[in-house]
Amino acid sequence: MKRNLIRVTTIGAALGVAGFIAPAGANAAPVSDTNCAKVSTPVDAAGWGNMFGDEQGQAGKLSATNVVDRDGSLELVTTEQTPRQASYHSAGDLPLADLVKNNKALTFEKSAGQANWQIRVTGANVAGSSDGFLTLVWTAPEGAGETNAASSDQWWATRALPGIERGATATLKDLLAAANSEGHTTVVNHYGISSQPENKAGKVNVDNVSFNGCTTNFAATGAGGAFGSLENVFP
Repeated sequence: MKRNLIRVTTIGAALGVAGFIAPAGANAAPVSDTNCAKVSTPVDAAGWGNMFGDEQGQAGKLSATNVVDRDGSLELVTTEQTPRQASYHSAGDLPLADLVKNNKALTFEKSAGQANWQIRVTGANVAGSSDGFLTLVWTAPEGAGETNAASSDQWWATRALPGIERGATATLKDLLAAANSEGHTTVVNHYGISSQPENKAGKVNVDNVSFNGCTTNFAATGAGGAFGSLENVFP
């Protein structure tokens, strides 16, 4: 499982961060409880989506399926043809050090199924990389419920860092120390949720995604069934 995630999430490093085209007028302030996409709907995705060149066709959909509340959720459906899905929101270049220092909950509510935190960063102390790009990943338990990954020691990076091999599990604090070593300053460009089950086919619904004090409710109030993809809808 981890091997497959490493392969997928490091393709972006080869393409470069320029593979993501940021739309004009995007809010560059770091995400927080005051700078927050509180609700994402079919009419207003509030910045959630997937515009990365290496992840074409992988965005999730808003669905009327409920996880905790009665207004729907973000649905990630994988198949043999599309074995991975992921949706992101801009973090506004939040310093990774601030995320660790603030020690706020990193939570989401989920149905049964495979789901991961994805934290895309640049500026890390990555050998041979001009932009220091890598993805920090944490995998939730398969069962339904609320997850909180803030203090977990099961985070891992898709590229090797000083003293931490690629794919080796550690805390965010340990990964930060390695990423920021030798004068580097690591910033979070985007955060999101992915699904990539080992058997390729699966479905998971996610809601109330909370990152650095910002909690997003995925809502499809008053509608039935799945809605359109969140592809290419960053603000």
